[in-house]
Amino acid sequence: MTKAKIEPVRTMVNFLRNRLSDVNSSRSGQWILPEFPRITGLGDAHFPRIGIITLSESSKAMSMFENNRYETITFQIDVIAKKDQVHTLTVTDEALGTISSGVNSNRLVYNYIPYSVTNIKHNTTAYGTVTQRATDSAFTTPSAGTVEYSYSTGNLNFSSTDVTGHDGQSITSTYAVKLEGQSLVNYYAREIDKAIQNYWRTDVTINGLFYPVKINNSHFPLDEVLGIYRQVLEFQFNAFNLGEGL
Repeated sequence: MTKAKIEPVRTMVNFLRNRLSDVNSSRSGQWILPEFPRITGLGDAHFPRIGIITLSESSKAMSMFENNRYETITFQIDVIAKKDQVHTLTVTDEALGTISSGVNSNRLVYNYIPYSVTNIKHNTTAYGTVTQRATDSAFTTPSAGTVEYSYSTGNLNFSSTDVTGHDGQSITSTYAVKLEGQSLVNYYAREIDKAIQNYWRTDVTINGLFYPVKINNSHFPLDEVLGIYRQVLEFQFNAFNLGEGL
């Protein structure tokens, strides 16, 4: 196994740059950086920001009389968002699951609760009417061709006719989400977690970091003075000869 002699924090920066999309379409340039995010002196166009630092490294010899080392590294990933800065995220054809006529299986759910819904489709065919309800308890008995979704949970509610008629069909949706403050930093924290979990084996930019473990995902209270929201993640990885290669 041969790996480039690249500092591990730069490896994580490259990986997240490859996997995350910027919700702030008003800017250009990098917003994922190998440092704690700069906060002061920046306008709204510079947020949200993500910074990555190395918290610790430790190692042990791979075998007796061996110079190569099996290492453990812990990263801190800070996600920073500006207060009152709202971004709209458009999610296209999200796979919500498969509709089924089985007991209690006609409820499917969004990854993120929509601000507005463009369509809900069964096998690429759109339902005629999509209706928002405040809560699950406000669900009605919809007629054929109508789908309800709950603004409090993101659950979907189909008519019994459609559940039977579309049994086994894939349900997708295109919708918009409003992200601001806590919801924005939480969104990126989840996206970072999913990217690491799903792609550490296959993304070449991960460059020799393996077996990730999420140690912490915590929210900091709103900093009223600086007007920022902050979410902090800690991940531990293993590697061989950090920053040196084999």
